Amino acid sequence: MYIPKQYNVDDIEKQVQIIKDYPLGTLFSSRPVSKGLFGFGKGDESEQPDSDMCASHIPFFFVESPEGKHKLIAHLSAKNQHANQLENTSKCLVTFQSVDSYISPSWYPLKEKTHKFVPTWDFAAVHVYGTPKIIRGDKEWLLKMLNLLTNQEEGKRPEGEEFKAKWKVSDAPESFLDGKLKGIIGLEIDITHMESKFKFDQDSSQINVDGVISNLENEVGGDKGGDMAKFTKECYPDRK
Repeated sequence: MYIPKQYNVDDIEKQVQIIKDYPLGTLFSSRPVSKGLFGFGKGDESEQPDSDMCASHIPFFFVESPEGKHKLIAHLSAKNQHANQLENTSKCLVTFQSVDSYISPSWYPLKEKTHKFVPTWDFAAVHVYGTPKIIRGDKEWLLKMLNLLTNQEEGKRPEGEEFKAKWKVSDAPESFLDGKLKGIIGLEIDITHMESKFKFDQDSSQINVDGVISNLENEVGGDKGGDMAKFTKECYPDRK
């Protein structure tokens, strides 16, 4: 990922927070293009993805380790051919992205003086690199993973009499759950390194940043505008 210095964030707490807040990641992997000896021996292509590159969009849970050997865990459909590729590669990449927004030049107060401004797009992205491992037929592992992911997401839901009760994996009948477990396989990724880019107008003047924040809150509005404004404020520490 191209990361200009002013947008680089290597604070693991901030990186992990993006993964927790926006857990739907895009999992990428590729397989070597090989025709075998003298063009023969490619093996059974029917069990491989149609492309040498493959991507799956799945929610992840970040497992923190005191020793720094962090992991990502998730699950795939047992019918997803991507799993076959992952079993035959030692590297993969998962990308996560925050809420994002178009930034209009009209939001910059200094635009009225010089007009030397163009649109941009603000966002945060975290790239996680690691070694994948496919887990088949391990009910205990799958249940633990599902509980962790479910509890994380249900924990984000509001509480109160006016809201539906928070769901737990144990709410599902055991026989029903057993049938569902047969349709998925586990994925564990040992993380080798992470990198992140938080692009929220850090290279703009304070007066223009104030203009961006004001328009994110008022023009964009809602949760999206509020979250974007919050990111912008956090990434501009000198703003008074």
